[in-house]
Amino acid sequence: MKKIISIYVILLSIIYAQGLDRNIDQFKTNSFIRPVAKDSIEVLSFVEVSSNALQFLKKDNLFEAKYEVNIAILNDNNEKKSSQLFSDTIIVKKFGDTTSKIKKKIITTAFVLPFDNYTVTSSLKDLDVKLSGKKEQEINLKYLSKSTSLKIYEPIFLKEGKGSWGFGLNKFPTVANRVISDNNIISLNQYIVLNPGPYNITMSVISQKTVQWEDSIDAVSEGDVVSHLANIPIKDIDKRDLTIKVVVTQNDSVSSKSFSFKIKNTMLFDGIDNIDTALAQMSYILTSKEKKELKNLKQSEKEKFFRTVWAKRDPIVKTKVNELMEEYYSRVAFTEENFSRGTSGGWKSDMGMVYILFGKPDDMTRSMNMQGSYNYEKWYYFQIGEEFTFIDDYGFGDYRLKTPLLY
Repeated sequence: MKKIISIYVILLSIIYAQGLDRNIDQFKTNSFIRPVAKDSIEVLSFVEVSSNALQFLKKDNLFEAKYEVNIAILNDNNEKKSSQLFSDTIIVKKFGDTTSKIKKKIITTAFVLPFDNYTVTSSLKDLDVKLSGKKEQEINLKYLSKSTSLKIYEPIFLKEGKGSWGFGLNKFPTVANRVISDNNIISLNQYIVLNPGPYNITMSVISQKTVQWEDSIDAVSEGDVVSHLANIPIKDIDKRDLTIKVVVTQNDSVSSKSFSFKIKNTMLFDGIDNIDTALAQMSYILTSKEKKELKNLKQSEKEKFFRTVWAKRDPIVKTKVNELMEEYYSRVAFTEENFSRGTSGGWKSDMGMVYILFGKPDDMTRSMNMQGSYNYEKWYYFQIGEEFTFIDDYGFGDYRLKTPLLY
């Protein structure tokens, strides 16, 4: 039996999202590395706990959530080298703020360690409902291990963020695949380990094998570590396949490194890097009329179309964010991480499609047939009275819906 899916099904699933999903896993974490001496580094870790990751309890006329964050550093032998534990309580006045993805607490730590490879583990525990989430990030310094007198560290890109985060007032570090511009300027800190004395650093932004921007500085180092703040104009540069090349020369030694990065399109949702991909991922919810309109659009018209179709689907117009769009692309991201298997993986897979439209199932059953016939999974959605069966005919993880889904 074929089923017809509408946008209202997704809206319904979002209403129940806080009760069904493990929101505790939705906290964000990132770690950045910079040298403090030739033989030691500083690991700066940031954990962002948004209100929607916690369960709030009503207390008098307020809502509060208690939580703990533990950040630990492990070496290659999985031995703990250092850790810090934080406890806090978030108190809000409005119920709507308890599910906000914008309102957040940021926990920061800084560990000074010997030069080596590490794993940063960040754990969030909801003290009221006793749920925990954990994330890991590897600190791999192999790209520096072969360097001798000159070591060029990966640049740390910066964005505007109110407060003091260790990079100057109101400068917050951001990952290289989500660089944000401010008035068509991107900023970064470049760290280098060298010998005291004169040196030259040349930084170039390259796209499609063509230099888009370049700057060269002659300077004198008084110690083993130097840093340079670069403000790079991006208004007129080609933003495809961007890399930044850093060349350092000191005496007869020359070292160069290239690092890729992406500039986030601030006109789109956080996490969307390509308008064509973002529109393709909307195929499950676009109407026939919208699909026809999209097919005839010029490239320059697609961003406007994207904003228009999502504006029509904004469930709460008065808020600053489009809750439906955030939920939709969060699910898309989940499918890309968890269902990228088989001939058509990620959001294009049958499991990806069902997850995007309905969210996390309330329950599931799985059968792994060892006799070689087939394996299957069943997903149950009790709130909407649906179940879906996925069959892996050949045992390669390519699960397909037993009954086609019409959307």
